[in-house]
Amino acid sequence: MHRLTSSIFKTAWFLSLMASVCAHSIPAAKAAYPIPQNFSQAVVAADHVLASQAGLEVMKKGGNAFDAAVATSLVLAVVRNQSTGIGGGGFMVLRTAEGQEKVFDYREVAPQAASRDMFLDKSGQPVPNLSTVGYLAAGVPGLLAGLDTLHKRYGTRPLAELMQPAIDIAEQGFAADAHFVNGSNMLAARGVRDDLKALYFNQGQPYKLGEIVRNPALAATLRLIAREGVKSFYSGEIAAKIAAAMQANGGLISRNDLASYKPREHSPLRGSYRGYEILTMPPPSSGGVALLTMLNILEPYALGWNATGHNSSAYMHLVTESMKHAFADRAEYLGDPEFVKVPVAQLTSKAYAHALQPQIQQAMVQTLARERYGLNGLSAVSAPKISYTPDDHGTTHYSIIDKAGNVVTATETVNTLFGSQVVIPGTGIVMNNQMDDFSKSPGVPNAFGLIGNEANSIAPGKKPLSSMTPTIVLKNKQPVLALGASGGPRIITGTLQTLLNVVDFGMDVEAAVSAPRFHHQWMPEMLFIEKDMPFDVRSALMAKGHQLAMGEAENVVQAVMNRDGQLTGASDPRKGGKPAGY
Repeated sequence: MHRLTSSIFKTAWFLSLMASVCAHSIPAAKAAYPIPQNFSQAVVAADHVLASQAGLEVMKKGGNAFDAAVATSLVLAVVRNQSTGIGGGGFMVLRTAEGQEKVFDYREVAPQAASRDMFLDKSGQPVPNLSTVGYLAAGVPGLLAGLDTLHKRYGTRPLAELMQPAIDIAEQGFAADAHFVNGSNMLAARGVRDDLKALYFNQGQPYKLGEIVRNPALAATLRLIAREGVKSFYSGEIAAKIAAAMQANGGLISRNDLASYKPREHSPLRGSYRGYEILTMPPPSSGGVALLTMLNILEPYALGWNATGHNSSAYMHLVTESMKHAFADRAEYLGDPEFVKVPVAQLTSKAYAHALQPQIQQAMVQTLARERYGLNGLSAVSAPKISYTPDDHGTTHYSIIDKAGNVVTATETVNTLFGSQVVIPGTGIVMNNQMDDFSKSPGVPNAFGLIGNEANSIAPGKKPLSSMTPTIVLKNKQPVLALGASGGPRIITGTLQTLLNVVDFGMDVEAAVSAPRFHHQWMPEMLFIEKDMPFDVRSALMAKGHQLAMGEAENVVQAVMNRDGQLTGASDPRKGGKPAGY
């Protein structure tokens, strides 16, 4: 790999950049963020307090972080069923106390009966809602298979014990919080399938804040799995119910699809940033590749940042430029590596980031035309594919560290809000709509009005592209940070900014997770920023050619940190979770 020469960064431009950083900045406001609580033994950060507590109780009773992950995930499958569930899937990065590093990929796959143009009409146009609502939208679920693999490899407590908190909550109920209520109201406004309305609405109306939500059918399903094992879901009674419902309602998932599902195991994608090691998710997630691409681009400039430069216009502009390069490559090259060749080594190399530096420097004056970004932008391709893959908006994340030093970080999803809205009769299981994460047809505009590509086209047994970015950060071979996010493509940029907040700005984990964020995904050509960004910052960004969209972050980060033996956790206030530790 080429080394970036120091002369590049000892230029008048670099000095002017640093001056601009100080000129348009948000003053440090640590007092505005929650004060982190320190723990000595273990900590769990999930986006619902009941899930964090379930994981913590497992570890208090002698279980490890991997046992806690099973309990946390399954409680989230009950209390965050709008985001995740046993009808969905996910990605996990883990590191054992002995230093073993592993990735579990339990993302959903396309059924064997799936076909490339299955969501198109006779004229080749996408059929509205066909890939998002109803039985045809569901991929083969992987969540339980992933958790079962984790438990068999690294767990120490009986599976039935780890499942009991989720069973109890599904049966006895949980209080609807703001996130659940808001999600239900959003769904009600655009229409709800009757089977979902019967399960997750109160006499046909969205639950109100504090009302008790129960799912006794899901409790019975989980109890059966606790008694008979995960095989009951993939080859037993539950599999029979799923396959029968699919056959009766035009779905594609068969008993053979369920019986043949196997999680993939890999080594993490590895990178480095300012002396830290980064362990993250390889394809079919685009998250890890994009994260390392952005970190490599930004690494030379980080030494010039300081606390006064955080979220300055110059900082935001530079980070945004890195995002645009990463997302341009995501659109063009990323897909399931078992079906397409993905240039992972090239895209994540320091040499590639070095080659992009001329574009980065040119963009400091004015943001560039879209064809100048990414690998294609090196040759200034005049007519790039305009591509963005819709993906996991209804998603959850949790991160865990235990007293031995085991670390696990996982992102799990049913894709959009309440997935496909399909509830398998008699089970309480809400099915994913992960088939919408594929490009419906190369060259045909997707639901976002953008053109897809061949790398992410539909094929039997293929996994759709994702943005999920579970990540572990090491210093001197020891874990210091584990994090990830929910929020579709904003998962990637939320994870990036939280990592930068810790490494470059020295923030504690609460401040790092709570700080205002921004997002650019190359297409559409829009910089999304949280509405509390100062006016002078917004003005400076617009002067550089950015079109701004004001709103909320729409990504939610969960992170745990080990700093000098003190464990802390942060559950993003944007979703109302709460960490738990002891």
